[in-house]
Amino acid sequence: MRRISIDTQALSTEEYWKLFGRLIISADAGAILGCLGWMLFWFDHIPDHLFHFHPLTVTVFVAAFWAGVVGALVMIKTRNRLGTKTDRFFHVLKVFYAIFAALTGIFAYFSYPPH
Repeated sequence: MRRISIDTQALSTEEYWKLFGRLIISADAGAILGCLGWMLFWFDHIPDHLFHFHPLTVTVFVAAFWAGVVGALVMIKTRNRLGTKTDRFFHVLKVFYAIFAALTGIFAYFSYPPH
């Protein structure tokens, strides 16, 4: 049977940095993609806009959600024991923002479709 949680003290240095790197990449990418998705959403609502980002907007929000979920799974598996206290705090914020921005962005996109 596979264990759900990972003891970070028992990890080798390579395994620790691999997990920590995955958390950093997914948290940062999710937060950036969440911001980008909202920017594309608002660009699509400019009257008489020249560039249309309609399909790209939803794709970016889905990618932000996926990155947030990956980061959340790493934090759950390691019981949020990767990095310093400050790292843990900011990674929680970034992962939460990625998931929240993606879900609200997808909801807003379908509730207020671009013209």
